[in-house]
Amino acid sequence: MYSEVIFWPLISMLVFTGLTPFVVYLGERRGNKGVGGYWSAASFAVALYLLYQVYLQVASSPKGYLEYYIYAPPVGVMFYVDLISIFFSAVFIFLGFVSAIHSTRYMERDTGLGAYYALLQLMTLGMVYVTFTGDLFNLFVFWEVMAISSYVLVAFRKELWEPVEAGLKYLVMSGAGSATMLFAMSLIYGLTGSLNFVYVSEAFRSMQPTPLHYLAIAMLVVAFGIKAAAFPFWTWLPDAHPAAPSPISAMLSGVVIKTGVYGILRVIFLLFPLAMFHYGAMLFMMAALTMTIGNIGALLQRDIKRLLAFSSVAQIGYILVGLAAAGYGCLVDGLASAMFHVFNHAIMKGLAFLAAGALIYRLETRSLDDLAGVGRKMPISTVSLTIALFALGGVPPLNGFMSKWYLFMSAIDGGLWLLAVIGVINSAFSVAYYLWVFQRLFLAPPSKLVEEHAREAPAPILIALLMLVIIVFAVGVYPQPIISFARTAVQTFLVNFQITYLA
Repeated sequence: MYSEVIFWPLISMLVFTGLTPFVVYLGERRGNKGVGGYWSAASFAVALYLLYQVYLQVASSPKGYLEYYIYAPPVGVMFYVDLISIFFSAVFIFLGFVSAIHSTRYMERDTGLGAYYALLQLMTLGMVYVTFTGDLFNLFVFWEVMAISSYVLVAFRKELWEPVEAGLKYLVMSGAGSATMLFAMSLIYGLTGSLNFVYVSEAFRSMQPTPLHYLAIAMLVVAFGIKAAAFPFWTWLPDAHPAAPSPISAMLSGVVIKTGVYGILRVIFLLFPLAMFHYGAMLFMMAALTMTIGNIGALLQRDIKRLLAFSSVAQIGYILVGLAAAGYGCLVDGLASAMFHVFNHAIMKGLAFLAAGALIYRLETRSLDDLAGVGRKMPISTVSLTIALFALGGVPPLNGFMSKWYLFMSAIDGGLWLLAVIGVINSAFSVAYYLWVFQRLFLAPPSKLVEEHAREAPAPILIALLMLVIIVFAVGVYPQPIISFARTAVQTFLVNFQITYLA
């Protein structure tokens, strides 16, 4: 087994990131402001290919994972890659690829593009590193790489007050989460003498639960919950996501907040065995309140990106339904359905923000009143946005319907009938405001702005949209490959770490 293959996609992305400012500088000297986007897309494409090589090694490993120690455990830094790591990393990198293509034209009016594209790649690299780590120290370091990059990207258009204010709010909230994570790490190290996932898990299995253990769980849930924008830590998201450039909004909503989900799935379910620690009720409450508050907030918006941002809060609530089901004993189906919706939401919300970005690129407004009737002038962009909205609402035969079906069935299998009912009601409620957006875009009389300035978006933007539209339909019609991969990944994870519900 060649564990060094773990580093191939990481080193590739690091090299591309380091060269990005020089490539953008040379391209701009020749009058090509889109070169950074194509260079970044190439970086992500190479990383996806190398990630596939890692997958082949993981799949052929008798243990079902690869590990690499920089220093010997229990203290040492460890890299650990299994199918869950591959799943999340592939989603992160692919959406980065699509966002880079979209950025080639969307960002052409901006300056400082060398920094923009370098930060886009660095943020994605940080997310991939987070999924590749096998210890809390490594996770914290690369969590901060991802976080700092995302702060700067939110406030990228620093000449405007809104991005700066949103970036500062994001920094304060996320910084509080990082501090909480660091305190939890200190507590865990004090209890076990290690930060290695495997050693900590084994140490906790040999202990009786104490208030300190539950304090560590609570602090980690706070840290990961802030990044995921789960209740009650969601308040930064409706400001940060609309203020960022639309390709960054797609990344923030589509994948960055999923690192919080990854943290709960990987760290909490691994370190704190359900046979000893009971946190299903906490996840139940977070799921119910997160999806309800997100949908109520979205209903009140007349800014398309702010509506999509609140929708992201609601979608995190649906993902938490799967985690709550796992917390009540439906481990495989609960975690697998949560992963399935992580994938689907990345595609759906990426499509929604990028399609909204196409409208904003032409009309320079986020107001749904000003976007009235735009479907007649920009049919491809507007139909793409509509498909994304209906997929988010769970309308068949789109991919959102399939993952919501699996989520609610896992809740029922875990005995959480009430949570499943709350989820179905919320999903139906969301369709109502998505239909209102559809009515504004297609059936309302065109606004003066639309009449005078609307025309279809440039080809690179449309190509990015069409790639995601194809996946929305393909996974909706044939979800088996994704859900099967997720189930296999979860089963391998549970077996390798002997995670069960009952003692």
